[in-house]
Amino acid sequence: MRDTTGTPTLREVIDRHLAASDPRVLTAHDRLDVAVSWVHSSEIFEIGPLLSGGELLLTTGLGLAGLDAGIRRHYIRDLAERGVAALAFEIGRTFDEVPEEMIREGSAVHLPIIELRTVVPFIDVCRAANTAIVSDEVAGLRLRSTLDARLHAALTASGGTAAMITHIADATGCPIVLVGAGGALLAAHGADDDRAAWRLVDSAIASMPITVRDREIGTLYAGPRAGHQVSGPADPDQITELLGVGAGPVGAALTRSGPGRSAIGARLVAELLDGRPVRRADLYARLTSSGVPLTDSSHLVAVAIDAPDPRMAETVLARADASGAVVHATVDATVHALMVVPGTRDPADADADPVERTHRAMAAAAARVGRVTAVVGDAIAVGGFDAGAGLSGVLADALRTCSERLSIAIAERRDGSRGDGVFTSRELAVDAAARTLPDGVGTELARLLEPLRAHDESQSAQLAHTLDVHLRYGCSATRSAAALHIGRQSLYQRLDRIRGLLGFDPTTPEMYPSVLLALSVLRARPH
Repeated sequence: MRDTTGTPTLREVIDRHLAASDPRVLTAHDRLDVAVSWVHSSEIFEIGPLLSGGELLLTTGLGLAGLDAGIRRHYIRDLAERGVAALAFEIGRTFDEVPEEMIREGSAVHLPIIELRTVVPFIDVCRAANTAIVSDEVAGLRLRSTLDARLHAALTASGGTAAMITHIADATGCPIVLVGAGGALLAAHGADDDRAAWRLVDSAIASMPITVRDREIGTLYAGPRAGHQVSGPADPDQITELLGVGAGPVGAALTRSGPGRSAIGARLVAELLDGRPVRRADLYARLTSSGVPLTDSSHLVAVAIDAPDPRMAETVLARADASGAVVHATVDATVHALMVVPGTRDPADADADPVERTHRAMAAAAARVGRVTAVVGDAIAVGGFDAGAGLSGVLADALRTCSERLSIAIAERRDGSRGDGVFTSRELAVDAAARTLPDGVGTELARLLEPLRAHDESQSAQLAHTLDVHLRYGCSATRSAAALHIGRQSLYQRLDRIRGLLGFDPTTPEMYPSVLLALSVLRARPH
């Protein structure tokens, strides 16, 4: 028997309310799990127009007595076309058995016909069944209303997405996973670790996209229940409804920023992302009004951050720039920012590169917060533009590039191939290019490493990753072994195996560039 939070199925109504009538299903045995919205009794032959669909119709066949076989078949077809859940036909009063032509027609139109072999008062059946249906509907409405109230309370109390996911899991009785539009795991309840969460996504019994301003920014997944979990609705459609209740508040939590942000600065970042031109004087004035100092010697660095909660991203920004020289906005669950980096007079200074300075600061801050993925864009020297909107156009391009490459960073962090969660846009440029190569070129490059890919897939090895790390560390055995957390002798053994599988040495100067690009293609096209 299902719980009391959803519309009962025909099978459940038969078991719960028709058992005393000694029921026997004659047709459409595969349709016993259809939902029953109401139980109705009638002896009227032309009852079809009075039904709206989903009803279980009880009859003794009195209205069919004396009619020919063709009319009786029409009666069954009409009920099926109206979407009736089933016909329960009581024998013993008007008919000794259900007419054969009705059984054949019921089989043809997939309408369940249940023969009731013991007389029972239809009024008692209807009263009991419909009372249960109404109670189920009220319970379902109460569950959805309670969940909605709890979610909005969490939103108002700044409980964040984690609290909301917990409420949704409690209501559905299922483990819940929240995944961003870029493929990042944002939050989970009922999973021991990230790997378990992804297994739940793969085996999800229901899902619901989260849409904000007509753009999908994430998806809620309900995983299958563990054996001991019995609370909440069992029907996937009802679980989907509850996910739908949660989608709006979760979307609001993902797209809002904390109270410490500058509304002027946030609007500026949003307008730049939208491609609206802003004259340099206006840009300077709005940044200054946001509390961000800006001079002609300053650099603006674009940043895009993905995190389970925007406030985590804002914390990273605040820790990365203690001076507060940053403006940011949350757009489609991603935090976009412009960070002001003062220029340096000495090009030989180790901190001369604004991108590297920002990257180090972001990495240190992200390490303390955790579960944050970020892309640091190019540094734009603001003094090199005239009074027009040229600077805003370059900043807009930098912000959008960071946003586009954030999905690459998320994928690489997820598979553990590179990085600690903070990337630069320029280091991901080749990976972005690999995704736009013509099919012929991409296939040719992928073919270079096909033996490694096939070996890694069959042996669960990491030879392609080993080669990637080794090339990125300039073929330094010491640095590569340290990055891979293996001994140098183990590294040499892996490199020998790589050369043997490929049939050539991928570390030679002649092959170095092609192999690096091929590794990027392999990440972009893993299959």
